[in-house]
Amino acid sequence: MKKHLFLLIAAALLSLGCLTSHAQSFDGGLMAGIVTSQIDGDGYSGFHQIGLTAGAFGRIPTDGPSSWQMELKYSLFGAHSDVKEVDLGMNPMDIRLHYIELPIMFRYDLSQLNISGKSLDFITLEIGLSGDFLVKGTQSANHENHFDNPSWLFFSVTGNVGVQFDINDRLGINIRSMYSLTPCRLHPEVPVFSFRHYYNSALQATVVYTILHAN
Repeated sequence: MKKHLFLLIAAALLSLGCLTSHAQSFDGGLMAGIVTSQIDGDGYSGFHQIGLTAGAFGRIPTDGPSSWQMELKYSLFGAHSDVKEVDLGMNPMDIRLHYIELPIMFRYDLSQLNISGKSLDFITLEIGLSGDFLVKGTQSANHENHFDNPSWLFFSVTGNVGVQFDINDRLGINIRSMYSLTPCRLHPEVPVFSFRHYYNSALQATVVYTILHAN
């Protein structure tokens, strides 16, 4: 695990160095916000696990409405039992999964559309994939720790769909839906090639601040 983390940090520093050396060609900035999540397949429902997310991004703008964005961020995913589920006899449960995410997003702003003469260039749609690396996890059921590290996968791929509303040329609000395309944990009683494993599902809201603008 430590070796993997070292490689991630090294890759992040290398990417940051490349971004700095090509600052005139990139937009760059920071993002921070909250994540509400659940795990499909665990028998519980609802986005009751609330965590933080924060990171940095580099964006390659084009002459048109599209752009590519690369991100490096930390996010807390997981699941948490609801009071109603406990009242129905289910054990109290809490799963916290700490991830380092590396999303690559294709973005398309709506500058070519307008309503009553007002351009919608402040709205940007986005879609992409994220490589998610599990750094640390905890799992408690009925207030006892049951986290089994080998049962959770170190790497998973997540699909991302979102929209960003720009308040001005530096500040924006981003809303994103995320769902695992590969399992975050394999179910021990079903075949590997099956849809009955465990998958992260999350909703994210962040404040985005652009520090560098491409010249």
